[in-house]
Amino acid sequence: MTESLRVLGVGADRYAEVAAAAPALRPLRRGDVGGLLRRLEGDYRKAYFVTGVLDDSIYDPDCYFADPTIAFSGVALWKRNLALLTPFLEAPRVALRGMRRLGRDEEGAEVVRAEWRLTTGLKLPWRPLVDIEGATEYTLNQESNRIVRHVEFWAVSGTEAVLQIFRPGPRRED
Repeated sequence: MTESLRVLGVGADRYAEVAAAAPALRPLRRGDVGGLLRRLEGDYRKAYFVTGVLDDSIYDPDCYFADPTIAFSGVALWKRNLALLTPFLEAPRVALRGMRRLGRDEEGAEVVRAEWRLTTGLKLPWRPLVDIEGATEYTLNQESNRIVRHVEFWAVSGTEAVLQIFRPGPRRED
């Protein structure tokens, strides 16, 4: 779906805006997981899931992104895909419910888990409401102290989430 929107030119201006919006901060010191958590919390305050504005310095450029509907690699592609969708979002919100360190995975990489709720209306004639509770697990590269995996888990299946798009939403005042 995002590829179709890209071909049609939807969100091109928004992508250019988002790509330039957040100047990169200095890289964190090796092992500064606390610093990375603070920056990640800052990204949630900027509602990065729905704005695309994130601290690039905490992500590996080839970071792997996955959710129940799609998987790909690259921060630039993640930003581009989101820029294609943001013109359709109405009153988007991301509420961070909590963040904690899970320890190390089987390869010795630090893993952090954030729990959140995403709600947004969509600018479609039937005005659907998307409401998803979920969590994101971030896997850190020990050497660079950057996120190399950003994997989302949702309380609903990918199919159920997509079906929310086709259900008429509650009546809202314009």
